Amino acid sequence: MLDSNMRPLLVSACLFFAALAPGQTTQPNAVKLTKYILGVADLDKSYAFYHALGLDLQNNAPALTAKPNTLNDALRGLVDVPAGTKFRNMMLKIPGAELPIEVTEFINMDVHPAKPRIQDPGASLLVLDVDDVGAALTAAKKAGGEVVTTGGSPVKRSSGPGRVVTVKDPDGYYVELAQTTAAGSGSGKVIGATFGSMVVASSEKAAAFYRDHFGFAVKTNAWTSNYDGNLGTPGAQVQTAEVTIPGTTLSWRFVEFKGVDRKPYAPRIPDPGAPAIGLQVRDIDAAIAAVKAAGGSSVTQGGNVKLGNGKVGFVRDPNGILVELAQN
Repeated sequence: MLDSNMRPLLVSACLFFAALAPGQTTQPNAVKLTKYILGVADLDKSYAFYHALGLDLQNNAPALTAKPNTLNDALRGLVDVPAGTKFRNMMLKIPGAELPIEVTEFINMDVHPAKPRIQDPGASLLVLDVDDVGAALTAAKKAGGEVVTTGGSPVKRSSGPGRVVTVKDPDGYYVELAQTTAAGSGSGKVIGATFGSMVVASSEKAAAFYRDHFGFAVKTNAWTSNYDGNLGTPGAQVQTAEVTIPGTTLSWRFVEFKGVDRKPYAPRIPDPGAPAIGLQVRDIDAAIAAVKAAGGSSVTQGGNVKLGNGKVGFVRDPNGILVELAQN
């Protein structure tokens, strides 16, 4: 983590079965992580920011042409928005990464921007690997990014060569730009990414929920203060817990802070600043039941809706994280 054009709200229709972990007798409900979702206020501004860093639209589209469409009843129920709501989105591909970013904008309804501090539960962090962190930072700032890192300049990575800097995008999402080589090439473009990290009240509890109810494997890391300069949180310590679906390689991280005041945020799906995760499962009804039993809630009206040949439903998990569940 800290080091290391238009289409409906659907996940990929490709289903594969994860291999079983050693000693595991049943397949986990989780199949794969599918996407990182960012709700924004202005799709054009968001496109300008991420395109400046080298992210392109999926399907090799030459430019953003998404137009707002009025959501039908099924899609309104999916994200729980009023009649007349319009929506547009884009899918951004990340070079060398295993999943895309879906950026969504909801129009003709009241939205409430959420801009948590990086240590607040409800915040998120996307780590983008770049070939030159100085050039990337210049591009990010010109496109509306705000530096978070103490001192306003890249700092040394906590381990290995290279430098890192953390910025906020136009909607307040935190993005770490990481150069993992001693010298940059000068272009500042993204060459890879680490899956989005979610800030939670308890990293261990968050990871345990996905281990116990979805079959994720868990790795919990020790508390450290190595990242306080990069994250702009002097004196703070962080603990991370990584979860991985057996048979896959993509990890999802939960981040917990201590030594600094925190305030939880729980934005709605349409709100700018609301991050979400896409998760494909084998049994969506069982997944929704597990979330509710553990203190989370269902967001989608009726639990889930049928879209195409599958079912999709949004939940807010017990940690406050928005998750798009899909069963194909």
